[in-house]
Amino acid sequence: MSDEATRPKDYGTTRVEVQVLASMLAAAVLMTVIAVLAVFIAGPQPPRLGLTGPIWQWTESTDSTEEPIVIADPAAYTIDFSGDRTLQAVADCATVSGTYAVVPAGRAGGSTNSLAIELAPVGPPSCGAGSQADVFVGQLETARGYSISGQELTITLDPPGTMTFRAAPAASPSPGA
Repeated sequence: MSDEATRPKDYGTTRVEVQVLASMLAAAVLMTVIAVLAVFIAGPQPPRLGLTGPIWQWTESTDSTEEPIVIADPAAYTIDFSGDRTLQAVADCATVSGTYAVVPAGRAGGSTNSLAIELAPVGPPSCGAGSQADVFVGQLETARGYSISGQELTITLDPPGTMTFRAAPAASPSPGA
């Protein structure tokens, strides 16, 4: 037998290359373990909210001329944006419907989310003393933009001001349902 037949074939892999590959594999495993631990430690994250989905409850408004309006009963002033660009709002004792249009930030050269709301004509709500229905409806009609941070929706107004909303708590199922 010749020496070539008994000598192991050289496939071009050196000991250094094997060590490098083993180190890379160990690093990938370590990074995966760290990522899994980070997710486990942080716990579940709340879902990102969009304009549609939650029912938004009005909590306060601001403008440049008056003290902030703080809403005593946010559940009495809500807005529900549907995916078909319609909306339903509750303004104390009145129900209002309408449509809305959005242009997300970055489109058409804008740096903020644009929002336009058009409400169906309604007579002045007569909800009684202390109602803020007319302010709620009037401000919604001046919406010009929006931003969402966590569970909070901020609608910017023109003239300058803001309306702040909080996502309503999810309804719990009724017993026997």
